[in-house]
Amino acid sequence: MSVEDNLIIKAESIWVSMPNGEQLHMRHLKAMPVESSVAADAGLFGGEAKNLIASESPKRVFMLHGEVECGRIFYHESGKGLAYHFAQQGYEVFVADLGGRGRSLGCDNEPSSLTVHDIVTDAIPRLLRAATQHCSLSEESSDSIHAYSRHSHSTLSSIAPTIWVAHGFGGVLLSAAWARMSDAERTATQMIFFSARRKLQTKNRIANTMVKAFCHPLTAKLVNWHNAFPAEQLRLGSANENTDWFSVYTDWISNDSWCDAEDGFDYQAALKANPIPPTLHFATTADKIYSGSADVRAFIDELGCHDARIIVANAIANSKRKYDHLSLLLDPAAVNDIFKDATDWLLEQFVASSIKTLMTEAADNESSPVDAVIESEQAVKDNNFDLPFEYSSLDDESSPHTPDHTLALSLAG
Repeated sequence: MSVEDNLIIKAESIWVSMPNGEQLHMRHLKAMPVESSVAADAGLFGGEAKNLIASESPKRVFMLHGEVECGRIFYHESGKGLAYHFAQQGYEVFVADLGGRGRSLGCDNEPSSLTVHDIVTDAIPRLLRAATQHCSLSEESSDSIHAYSRHSHSTLSSIAPTIWVAHGFGGVLLSAAWARMSDAERTATQMIFFSARRKLQTKNRIANTMVKAFCHPLTAKLVNWHNAFPAEQLRLGSANENTDWFSVYTDWISNDSWCDAEDGFDYQAALKANPIPPTLHFATTADKIYSGSADVRAFIDELGCHDARIIVANAIANSKRKYDHLSLLLDPAAVNDIFKDATDWLLEQFVASSIKTLMTEAADNESSPVDAVIESEQAVKDNNFDLPFEYSSLDDESSPHTPDHTLALSLAG
């Protein structure tokens, strides 16, 4: 029996407190070392078994869902989805639920009262800090509540999520948060966006009709009458959005300018001055409304001068269907069609960064650049990102939305 055949993904929940009393949920997934008996059967002991699962400091991933949906777009309790795919590769994953959806608490079946400004300036930074704090407590000591405060700023930066992933409008929110963050908060070294676009400017007739209908004054009256955008009732998504979200969303998808509704902050200017890190963007040929390549490319231009790559998905493997903004993450074929492209790109980024570092060190030490490249190639061979796994959850996703404090860490921002 090999260790690789018995990987276990530990799944737990974290709740993050907001000033308005809401508690935002994050699903935390991490590959755990196998039982010692299994490791012994494979002839591996102690650190050897652990190193098969992940490095001493695994890469950490933060995932943010898009409009009218929740974090479940990235995972399923059966162990499927992008989040579990990343966990299989040794990444530690944090999947957020914004307010009023998923397992987030405090809204009593009503839409969240958090505005888009609140999400960008407060909720996203709190979620990222909570992920960092959770990693800090785990690495230091689970029974020491002061572990987080003992870490230096540089140490916290090294354990913070460095890979930020978003779907749909979540990519716009995450980019807006980046634009307003301090340098210390900008811990991402790579981003991956699925169907992320801001202004819907395609020439497609159906898409243009949708924008006109969405931005029509009668639609705004309907939303105000419901006191929410009724996505669930309209079967457009799994979560309703509040009136502020609707107002900001219609403004951002229909106007050239990209400014904050509350304080006028110019996101385009800020991102031009502080571009996002290298980013992989996914678009589709079939979905002109939510995932059109023209809109995705236009959004890339708004994110500042960054290392961007776009993959335009077309046909779903072994079928006559084509990818849209949802099937990019939900179709079973996406594991090989889409997810592998994402992890391969991250590995490519890792290799490029490693070679650059080694070449710099070689120059500083006046050693041979050839030796540095050989060392880098060996490092790549030593890293196994293709580990199979067996799913085992530590709690029940189908249980009532009540935090189990034996399994969850409730964190204040």
